[in-house]
Amino acid sequence: MAEQYIDKEHLKLIRAKLWDICKSKEITLEDVQDRTGFSYSQVYRIIRGTQNMSVSGLIAVCKALEIQPREVFDFEIVIPKHLPLRKNRKA
Repeated sequence: MAEQYIDKEHLKLIRAKLWDICKSKEITLEDVQDRTGFSYSQVYRIIRGTQNMSVSGLIAVCKALEIQPREVFDFEIVIPKHLPLRKNRKA
C-alpha cells in the first residue's frame, strides 16, 4: 500500500492562518470544540497539529470561525510541469 501524500509545507500555512484567525477573533480551541461538536483533540489536530486533515474537518472549523474557506487558502502554490494529457500523447 502506498504511503499517504501529505503536503506538510502547505498544511503548515493553513494551520498558521487558522491559528491567526482564532487569535484575532479571540476564539479559543474550546470555543471551536463547542461550535463543531468535535473533541478537543480533533480540534487541536486540525488547527495546531502536524497530521493531514480532512476537508470536512477543515470546513467545520471554518464555519466555527465564521470564515469562508478561501480565507485559509489565500496563497500560491508552484504548479509543476506535467506530462501531456493522455489523449494528447503520441502512441
